[in-house]
Amino acid sequence: MFKWVLLCSYQGSGFCVTGKIEAGFIQTGDKVLAMPPNETCTVKGITLHDEALDWAAAGDHVSLTVTGMDIIKINVGCIFCEPKEPIRACTRFRARILLFNIEVPITQGFPVLLHYQTVSEPATIRKLVSVLHKSSGEVLKKKPKCLSKGQNAVVEIQTQRPVALELYKDYKELGRFMLRYVGSTIAAGVVTEVKGSTYPPFLTKHIAILYSSAFFLILHYENVMLVNTANVYTVLDQRVRTSWNWILQKKLGETSGQKCNSPSELQ
Repeated sequence: MFKWVLLCSYQGSGFCVTGKIEAGFIQTGDKVLAMPPNETCTVKGITLHDEALDWAAAGDHVSLTVTGMDIIKINVGCIFCEPKEPIRACTRFRARILLFNIEVPITQGFPVLLHYQTVSEPATIRKLVSVLHKSSGEVLKKKPKCLSKGQNAVVEIQTQRPVALELYKDYKELGRFMLRYVGSTIAAGVVTEVKGSTYPPFLTKHIAILYSSAFFLILHYENVMLVNTANVYTVLDQRVRTSWNWILQKKLGETSGQKCNSPSELQ
């Protein structure tokens, strides 16, 4: 079982990505899937401390040379996984959180910034599920109106874009996160349940951030040779919107009378 968190990327002899292997191993010649942009590439080389290797295992900080995809399509939050074992992305998940010394109560619809690994994603507290006993985890109150400082609770969180999260019980490093509000950290949490994506199944596989039980890799920092993160997301989001309109017309019928043969015709 191989899991690898990507720290940076750069253009060298081929396309290089650098990160830490969280679990399992990888070897030269392996094919991996990058999500997004849902493209496969091949591992041509592995380097550890400037020494070329045939394989690397959990705990190693290594650089991979990969070919077969465009560097501009790699961005913060990108995950490399086995093509045969991608899992769904999620825009909703349930989590157990511990609130810190917050100044305002948490209510349904409360806006937060989700910090996961080095990914920061705008999110909303979609639902207050229950208040828990700090020690035993026993449910003290269901569907509370608000949450205050020091409370332990189960909430449902919704993100603006799909994010890749593991259950804390399966992978601790990938199942915990922090919540921030107005520049302050207001809570720490662990993922207890991954909910379904808000995108239809026929679209999710094209735009979701995926990973697998075999291995994955998260891009943490982008190199100066890459374009600005916001610009990349703008391009990706535009592609998603364009593809979405096109797919709707193909799936639900061209009610507008406009004939579309490809997503680009809708731009």
